[in-house]
Amino acid sequence: MKESGNSLSQETKAYWKRRALKAETEVQTWRRIMSVDNSMEMQIVAENAALRVAIQEIEEALSSLRSGLEVEAE
Repeated sequence: MKESGNSLSQETKAYWKRRALKAETEVQTWRRIMSVDNSMEMQIVAENAALRVAIQEIEEALSSLRSGLEVEAE
């Protein structure tokens, strides 16, 4: 064990510096993960909007067909 107070201080500074660098790396990793997650979420929102429009158009087409069939049946 080192007896000098200065050496202990240097070890403590090195420890906290390593910890800070590790924390910065983790923050960068989480930012990348969140960026990808947000991108995927926006893609899903766009796909859902397109699907809603398609479903609405299909419902309108089916409604039109039903109305046409009802007129023919009369």
